[in-house]
Amino acid sequence: MSYLGLDIGGTTLAAAVATDGVEPVATATVPTPQGTEKQTATERLRGLVEQVCEAAGLKPTAITAAGVGSVGPLDQKQGAVTSPANVSDETVPVVEVLRDLLGTDAVVLHNDATCGAIAERRAASAENLVYLTLSTGIGAGIVADDKVVLGEDGNAGEVGHLTVDPAGTLPCGCGGEGHWEAYCGGANLPRYARHLHETESVETRLSLGGSTFTAGDIFAAASEDDLAALVLERVGYWNTVGVAALVQTVAPACVAVGGAIARNNPDAVLEPVRERLPEQTFLDAPEIRLATCEEPVLTGALVAARRLVE
Repeated sequence: MSYLGLDIGGTTLAAAVATDGVEPVATATVPTPQGTEKQTATERLRGLVEQVCEAAGLKPTAITAAGVGSVGPLDQKQGAVTSPANVSDETVPVVEVLRDLLGTDAVVLHNDATCGAIAERRAASAENLVYLTLSTGIGAGIVADDKVVLGEDGNAGEVGHLTVDPAGTLPCGCGGEGHWEAYCGGANLPRYARHLHETESVETRLSLGGSTFTAGDIFAAASEDDLAALVLERVGYWNTVGVAALVQTVAPACVAVGGAIARNNPDAVLEPVRERLPEQTFLDAPEIRLATCEEPVLTGALVAARRLVE
């Protein structure tokens, strides 16, 4: 049997095919279409599936089952991603597209962080864990008492939209204010740096203007630039506030952190949380570590696909 896994992220669409277990025999990625692009997410998703199946030497109709991990919000009843923040206003009928293309009803749609939690539970022994993704946006997948928490319409764990700043200083891509993602999501870090530069008059050598200024520039300059150092100090604070809320709510044995922001800058992201968390929580602070899987969302999507037909 053959399985398809998809990761629908705010920046990248990724796909993998596995034919024995959940180790991919072929993978492919394309940029996620943004709101101004003519090609829709539905069209690009279809093309990506055809591309990865061709790389695996299979026709799409040879796929037995498919699992999808996607940015939210989701409408699991309709099998769709509805107006994802930071991407577009488009509703993407993911399950319908895949059923038509693959010729099978064995398709499951989860939040991307939920897929990460499925992958981490498979790799770890903890029956209570949180998979936290710090990437373009922020989200969490939750395993409680050895069960994956899905929530209404599959939208449990949208923690990037927790209000960490009651003053609501910065708007979020979802339209809310003061959300965790507005300060610490990779897409918003450059804006946060510009805000701190303007409001706190911190000297900097960073080129703050234009689309070429990225989160990576901030991390790279942190040891020698006052503004970059300030941004990361504040990000460490906001991340701790968010993680503390998760810990108090879920009581996990560990928080496994994935996503490009964390994986590319593990010490700068994880150490501030490890240091501050004991002072922010009533419960004992859990283990804070990098996610075990390098591609947790794709791995979790493939696991979910396989479970549909086991």
